[in-house]
Amino acid sequence: MRSTRWLPIVLVVIMAGAAFGQREGRRRGKEPAESLLEQLVRECKLSEKDQVAVKEKIAARDAVLAKWDKDNAEKVQAAEAAAKAARSGEDADAKTKAAAATRELKKARTETAATATEAVLTALTDEQKAVWSEYQLYQSTVGRYRRAELTDEQKAKIKTACTVAAKELAESEGEKKAARTIQGKLRWAIDVLVLTPDQRKTMTTKPQR
Repeated sequence: MRSTRWLPIVLVVIMAGAAFGQREGRRRGKEPAESLLEQLVRECKLSEKDQVAVKEKIAARDAVLAKWDKDNAEKVQAAEAAAKAARSGEDADAKTKAAAATRELKKARTETAATATEAVLTALTDEQKAVWSEYQLYQSTVGRYRRAELTDEQKAKIKTACTVAAKELAESEGEKKAARTIQGKLRWAIDVLVLTPDQRKTMTTKPQR
């Protein structure tokens, strides 16, 4: 069964990730945020020919987002102004309404961006899509552990674990129960095998506002 082979594999890849992490840290260092194209080229090993189609899709995505920003500019400005005014006042109801309005606009833009980005991914092969899914899982997982201030070596171990988990998720064919189990195993592997005791304490302590 998939569940019986997942743990031994992830143990191996996590232990093997240390050397890779040292190389990765030296290679990348502190660099500015990468664009979607740069990430796709690096992770999916896009050829020059592949990049032509992807660039066209990304240009279309950027146009969609630019249109959304233009069409909703007044709403965004009004929401920001209302939120600023509410924060400086004592009206709890106004604060709640302002926060809700801001969330709705952010959600709408995020959904628009997600749909537009999905269109970009149609230019990838099935193999490239699988690699990108692994990378997306890695990104979201590392983001969840941002407060732990992960080292490059730890990030490399998490990336190899996410590669295993992403393949398991693909094999589960969308079964929610199986997906939850796999996600749980991934979190366990990171919490127990990757994080230091201090980092685990940080992750279980509520952040101060």
